[in-house]
Amino acid sequence: MNRIYISPSTQQNNAGVGPFTTEENEMNPIADILIPLLNKDGRFTVKRNDPSMDDVYSIAEDSNKFGAEIHIAIHSNAGGGVGTEVFAYGPKTNSERLAQSLYNQIAPLSPGADRGVKYNPKLIEVGSNVNATAALIEIAFHDNLADATWIAYNHAMIAQALYKGVCDFYGYKYLALMVAPVISPTVTSTVDKTAQVVSLAEQIIKLMKG
Repeated sequence: MNRIYISPSTQQNNAGVGPFTTEENEMNPIADILIPLLNKDGRFTVKRNDPSMDDVYSIAEDSNKFGAEIHIAIHSNAGGGVGTEVFAYGPKTNSERLAQSLYNQIAPLSPGADRGVKYNPKLIEVGSNVNATAALIEIAFHDNLADATWIAYNHAMIAQALYKGVCDFYGYKYLALMVAPVISPTVTSTVDKTAQVVSLAEQIIKLMKG
């Protein structure tokens, strides 16, 4: 089976605006939904990083020890921009093909204009530190209210799009594992938001088991 390493952000103090909490707190629930999708598919063996791994070199080493074929780092962006971008090692590489596959699925969903596939071999989780074909996706900007709100209330939709991007990279047909509803961003309290996200994850697991 194809070996995939999923690396949600471990930046626990990187706070966003609106209902977005921190980068670690928002990216990990996406991985929590994505990984069962990949496992349920049956064509993938999956490993993830640990939130305690705040050193990207340790994450890269863990991916290499696992023997990952592809490595996907899941992040949110900052700096006053808008939209999705995905980083690859370089043009005309499998890394670019993976990045493009992920971008093609996420970009139509995110609010505002998107930023395309970019190249940065100096990124630890994209460059030579990782043996696998790697890409780092910046899903959207957590310091932009529209982007941040979209991320915070659409973990399941984002996870499903990433699953499809992985399938696209391998040339696989998608399995009908779930159809994720979009949570309307009307809940403002952290407690209520968490309850909605947990409820949605439970619905998805029931659909997958069915």
